[in-house]
Amino acid sequence: MRAVVTGANGFVASHLIGHLLDCGDTVLALTRTNHCRLDLSEQLTTGVWDITQPASIGITQQIAEFNPDVVYHLAAISVRSRCGDKEPSAEAIQVNINGTRHVAECCLRLPSVPRLLFTSSVYVYGSRYSQLTQVAEDHPLTPDNGYGKSKLLAEQSLLDLQDRLPVVIARSFQHTGPGQTGSLLIPEWHDKLQSAESPLEVYNLNTWIDYSDARDVAQAYHILATEGEAGQIYNVGSGQAIRSGAIFDTLQKLLSINKSVIESKPGENFLPIANINKILSSTSWLPTHDLDSTLRDFVEDRRSESA
Repeated sequence: MRAVVTGANGFVASHLIGHLLDCGDTVLALTRTNHCRLDLSEQLTTGVWDITQPASIGITQQIAEFNPDVVYHLAAISVRSRCGDKEPSAEAIQVNINGTRHVAECCLRLPSVPRLLFTSSVYVYGSRYSQLTQVAEDHPLTPDNGYGKSKLLAEQSLLDLQDRLPVVIARSFQHTGPGQTGSLLIPEWHDKLQSAESPLEVYNLNTWIDYSDARDVAQAYHILATEGEAGQIYNVGSGQAIRSGAIFDTLQKLLSINKSVIESKPGENFLPIANINKILSSTSWLPTHDLDSTLRDFVEDRRSESA
């Protein structure tokens, strides 16, 4: 197949592109700037598109000549602090909402309209629950931050086009794995444990989370793009709840470190847990990585980078 991937410099996108190439697909990787961090191969070409702007004649022509079977739309602002506390920030509106509309409009202008796989988020379900709650795709949508609201508005704009554009929506839950960086939970804790700080201050060790391996998530996107039903929404997660403190303990064990910890916000918290019956029953996807092996691979990847 021929696949376009937006946000190609992103964490999950790198795993997706690697998986697509392994499967023999030909990929056009689109990035916001002309700096592409991916290793190039004869199966991979690159293009530059800042999706806050409608597709130019040049990028539209490049995509049209590439003639994709599917467009994977991963480009987004996913750092929640940049997306607005209660309502979407200007940046979230430009990228997550308007950018998604620009991608859809570009698809509709192509001589052969491709399938569009849109990556949404667990945060459309909200982030404040009083107990362990498994959410299916028809669960009430109550986003309580700018990121979740921007993703929900993007979903709705795409579903409004489903009579002309075959779109499949993947609602991704938390994920990690080799190559993840930044201020996200696991990279942040890894770096704190490696620092001289002691005792360590962490936000909370008693939050229940649904965590997946990014490699499983990438495979889910690929399978949904080919096997998912157009106009449908699918949760992509592990379907299991794990306590954040157990993740912290595993990282300490993998790093052979044992530090005392201070919680800045103690107490029990609950994030939504994925009900993944729909994707399991209607596609061939099956997650293959458990969280312990994911964390081990993450730590080994960090070690190899610093060696």
